[in-house]
Amino acid sequence: MKIALIHYRAGLMDGVSLEMEKWKKVLKRLGHDVDIVAGNNKSGVDVIIPSIGFENPKYKLINKNAFEKLEDFKIDELLNLIFEEAENIYEDLENVLEKYDVLIPNNIWSLGAFLPSAIALTKYANNHPEKLFIGHHHDFWWEREYFLNYQSEEIKNLLEKYCPPIGDNIKHVVINSLAREALFSKKEVDSIVVPNVMDFNEPPFTSEELNMKIRDAYNIPDNAIVILQATRITERKAIELAIELVHHMSKLAKQYKGKKLYNDKTFEGNIILAFSGMCESENYKYKLLDKAFKYGIRTIDLYPNVENNVWTFWNLYSIADAITYPSILEGWGNQLLEAIIVKKPIVLFEYEVFEKDIKNSGLKYVSLGNSYELKDGFVYVKEDIEEDAARKLFEILFDKDLYKRIVDENFEIAKKFYSLESLSEIIKKII
Repeated sequence: MKIALIHYRAGLMDGVSLEMEKWKKVLKRLGHDVDIVAGNNKSGVDVIIPSIGFENPKYKLINKNAFEKLEDFKIDELLNLIFEEAENIYEDLENVLEKYDVLIPNNIWSLGAFLPSAIALTKYANNHPEKLFIGHHHDFWWEREYFLNYQSEEIKNLLEKYCPPIGDNIKHVVINSLAREALFSKKEVDSIVVPNVMDFNEPPFTSEELNMKIRDAYNIPDNAIVILQATRITERKAIELAIELVHHMSKLAKQYKGKKLYNDKTFEGNIILAFSGMCESENYKYKLLDKAFKYGIRTIDLYPNVENNVWTFWNLYSIADAITYPSILEGWGNQLLEAIIVKKPIVLFEYEVFEKDIKNSGLKYVSLGNSYELKDGFVYVKEDIEEDAARKLFEILFDKDLYKRIVDENFEIAKKFYSLESLSEIIKKII
């Protein structure tokens, strides 16, 4: 069959783009002809429909008035604009999507980030009952504060109707059991839980040679501990918890100075926090850097050399001795699997989906707890939890056998539950 994976944007390092690429690989292995269809012109996008995504000139105008402040239009004028743009997008869909038998919208029918696209795609599904539509819902609008700021009952009604729509030729896929329960509660429709996955037969390209090259480029000693924060830089990732962790590690570092790390290097006391994900909030980034500076923590931003094609995002995992994953909100957790597949120990905050859907798998990790408080725009956990996490991570980093046992066990657990093979079995039941 001919299958289209559709999203506002693709070919990036966000979780939805990455999962679409994995679905494409699995679907092609099953013998299907697969395209990624998106609104942006990026490597990895097979078919471009500019009107469906964030590069549509009407996107910012419509969303500002729908979700931020209704200032340019009266509500009737805004609704007219939304439906006019939906008709324009519908025409584009008719021109491009005819050849596909199965269409898999990713987040367009759940996040509501551009209502005209959701409306147009719903009309297209209604007018093409011969085609199968699988709404892949990574995030729902009711989970995001931004989309709860709608200025009118009319906008809420559109979100309720189209995000997601219900139809005889529409199936629904979610990425965690909490979302499945919420969707059933709101729409009384069943959905299938499909977790994030990785290709455990082709681990990403990391090596000791790359480790040394990247460290040399940034003047990082080979015996320094590098803690890698591989997520995007945005508030819900709670990166300040990683800074607090490194702060507490730095206070303990003198106890370990002169001892051998898991890699047989002699530790001299240097601990560095590196960022490898793209920045989505400059203001938040500068607040983080200011916090790290006050603690005397050296930070390095590796992402510019990803943008400049010096190294790939995956290459940067080579320099990590451990991975921090302090997110307080995740639909599932791509960077968790990435840390496992490159065999690095993980320090994580036990976010709700992790506790409900992942924790029972038996993965080993250093915990930052499961509760937090917000203060002055930052997330905090209890200080004794950060101190305990610092001590436990040091125990792993300075015990070669323990380090290897943990990362190897995590790899085998994740390979069993979160591989492309497990995704393939789920997809075969859906299509």
